[in-house]
Amino acid sequence: MIDLDRTSDEISRENFVLSLKKQININYGPKLKIIYENKVYPKFKKLNKRSPKDRSEIRKEMSSQSEFQIWGSLWSSSQELMWEVIGDEIYRQIPQLNLRAKIRKPKGSLKINKNFKLPSYITSVDIHGMPGGYMLNHNKDDLIAGVYCEGAHRIYSKGQGVSMGGFKVMDILIQNLKQKYKNLMPNKILDIGCNIGRTSIAIKNNFPEAQVFGIDVSPGVIRYAHARSENLNSTINFSVQNGEKTDFKDNFFDLILSGTLLHETSFKAIYNIFKECHRVLKSGGIMSHLEVGVRNKDMSGDLYGQWYKDWSTHYNSEPFWGKFHDMDMIKPMLRGGFLKSNVWEDYINTPSGSKWWACGAQKK
Repeated sequence: MIDLDRTSDEISRENFVLSLKKQININYGPKLKIIYENKVYPKFKKLNKRSPKDRSEIRKEMSSQSEFQIWGSLWSSSQELMWEVIGDEIYRQIPQLNLRAKIRKPKGSLKINKNFKLPSYITSVDIHGMPGGYMLNHNKDDLIAGVYCEGAHRIYSKGQGVSMGGFKVMDILIQNLKQKYKNLMPNKILDIGCNIGRTSIAIKNNFPEAQVFGIDVSPGVIRYAHARSENLNSTINFSVQNGEKTDFKDNFFDLILSGTLLHETSFKAIYNIFKECHRVLKSGGIMSHLEVGVRNKDMSGDLYGQWYKDWSTHYNSEPFWGKFHDMDMIKPMLRGGFLKSNVWEDYINTPSGSKWWACGAQKK
């Protein structure tokens, strides 16, 4: 396993940040609704003779409330503190991490194009506030971006109260697909936006005989994903590529998947990704993508919920979050070449009781 050696003090610091995030997100955050219902909403309706028409109007009113300002400040500070804690752990042991990442006889492969250009929706922000974002790449051996992602995984979701009950994102999606497509036996599988390879390894575990390919736009993340999978004895072919336009041949894959990728792209990129998926899928091949949470179009009666969920758009360096949840996702699949009779979107229940949204299509 390529991971950080953490001292007892560093583990304590992480636990403090995790506890702080839980307090902010689980205990404090939901109470903002009381402020809205008892104070903000009545005042708005009295002045305007109507209810708010969208989440933007709610955001404008809530932004002036001291309770929200305190919560938002704490949220942002805890996120910065998380990256600071992880960064301190990383930079004191870079030589050891680089040494562990050197694989003498790799089973899988690693391909990094030094001339690769990251898409603008990645270079315009440090995603999630991560220092350097996906652009972080000091040299040809740098894997710091991947180590940052691994460290944040220990804290971020748990700090929001998100629990998969032992299930992983990709396992849930694959279980759903096996129910939809009874004869699902792919030989070649693509994981788009594979990040540090957790989803790619899950795919390999579910389909051990298949060839699995993982792509992402960050060299540092892909280097870490490759080293991590090799150390976990999982044979995967990693490369730095943009899912909007890959170097794979036409009709190459039987199955294409992604887990929590789409909301970190852009409106145009989603159309391009679905078109590219159609190109590289074989006839009869399947594409499917999983995303966290209920989308705004299915929360039309809960504008407050839309506003509360939209926090990441404005304050967590995820500018496409809100737009993604507003999109009609059937259109880009049809525009990409999939037939209307073969596309779908649905919600998947998780063991923790939360719902995750998924879409998919089969190429005919």
